[in-house]
Amino acid sequence: MQMRWIPAGIVTGLAVLIGSQADAAIISVRPGADLQNALDSAQPGDEIVLTAGGRYVGQFRLPKKPFGSVITVRSSAVLPARRITPADAALLPSIASGVAAEAILADGASNWRLDGLKFESNSGGEGTIIALQEASNVTMDRLLIVAAAEGQKRAITGNGKQITLTRSYIANCWRTGQDSQAFAAWDGAGPYTIRDNYLEAASENVLFGGADSAAADRIPADILVEGNHFSKQMSWKGTPKVVKNLFELKAARRAIIRNNLFERNWTDGQSGTAILFTVRNQDGRSPWTVVEDILFERNVVRDTEGVFAISGYDDEYPSGRTTRITVRGNLAVASGNFLLAGGEVGTLTIDHNTVDQQGTFAVLFKGDVKTAGSSSRRAGRFAVETLTITNNLANHGLYGVFGEEAGIGTPGLTGLTGSFFWTNNVLAGSAAREYEYPALTWKPASSEHRSQFNADYSLRPGSSYRKAATDGQDLGWSGGSAVTPTVDRSRTSTPCAGARSRTGCVPDR
Repeated sequence: MQMRWIPAGIVTGLAVLIGSQADAAIISVRPGADLQNALDSAQPGDEIVLTAGGRYVGQFRLPKKPFGSVITVRSSAVLPARRITPADAALLPSIASGVAAEAILADGASNWRLDGLKFESNSGGEGTIIALQEASNVTMDRLLIVAAAEGQKRAITGNGKQITLTRSYIANCWRTGQDSQAFAAWDGAGPYTIRDNYLEAASENVLFGGADSAAADRIPADILVEGNHFSKQMSWKGTPKVVKNLFELKAARRAIIRNNLFERNWTDGQSGTAILFTVRNQDGRSPWTVVEDILFERNVVRDTEGVFAISGYDDEYPSGRTTRITVRGNLAVASGNFLLAGGEVGTLTIDHNTVDQQGTFAVLFKGDVKTAGSSSRRAGRFAVETLTITNNLANHGLYGVFGEEAGIGTPGLTGLTGSFFWTNNVLAGSAAREYEYPALTWKPASSEHRSQFNADYSLRPGSSYRKAATDGQDLGWSGGSAVTPTVDRSRTSTPCAGARSRTGCVPDR
């Protein structure tokens, strides 16, 4: 059997042949041994095995390696073939930086896999635990990151190409007076895959953008966010945790967000809106920033105040546009408004959603914009250039579709869009009958509307909403796993609830 020589002092375990690659090795690193030397000496295809239940303290760098197979850093235990939870902690080795900075740094590194590892929060909860910068082909699978009592500013910074986070559990990310994230990336072309994770953070559970990319071709792109659970701790209410939203795109191209559960969001550091597509040239050095070609489908958003805030341009620094956004086939349950959109959004499609909101269905505003190449801010000409709203089930609330300075219903749509297409929508409640809406707007009484649904918002067999959509399918979402939403119905909503303004309704920055 061929075995590659491992320098003395790196390990106290054994390096052996694995797989069909003749010079690949298993490098066992026990607690107290030199993990950094093992990382430095590992070659493509090697596996660095850490002792389950052992603890490794230090700031460890994933070095650049010759092109070749992935190097894996993994637990010695046999792990379950599912998402990790805190109950699995005994199966995982623990890594701690021991200082107020990252435990893992991958600057320019390629072809690494971290599998079955537990990370402690940094000293004082400062900084980022895993920091990727200009990294490539890095997979993080079955990681457990639960911050200590002091919280943690950020679990993972994922700047690079081909970045993957799967089957992981990240919780208790927060900082007093600072934004916090479970995962954030702003300077890497992707693709990104975030699949089957539990992700918990106070400010933005997942954020793309939030700082400037170095060039237009480094805007985060080709993003898949699928099958995750986004949440916040209810115990954070009324404490200085800077709660903002559940998912935000400030800089992104070609993103699919589907089959996720988003829950628990309230007014604190921002206005309590769960999902934000708000293009931002954050620090003024990336006027090429865009949010474009986004598909948000088959998600459940519940126990939140607002659901969506979408803005077309930055209003502080010159930026590219938010455009070609599709929100389709989702269930949303909220105590406030469903949609706040303005600042010259390009193309926006809202189709086949079931919305149980207590506030207004849609607030449209012109706002202020500062486009790329412009030296000054100007007033927006419209909220959305091309708006399509079809096949949705929703409540009207007090204001239904409210167009800033234009009115409610058809006047709001006409006055705040370049063009719109509206058909086969339900706006339930008596207030809907007071206003004009385009053809094929059904306005049932609230009691009649509620009688169409089962407790999980699926349609009852005899519902009049069945096969009533433009495509011959049922109105609203197509259903999914049963949910029992909990909603704070004590709050009231005004047309601009959840907004701050320089001139009119403008989403929180």
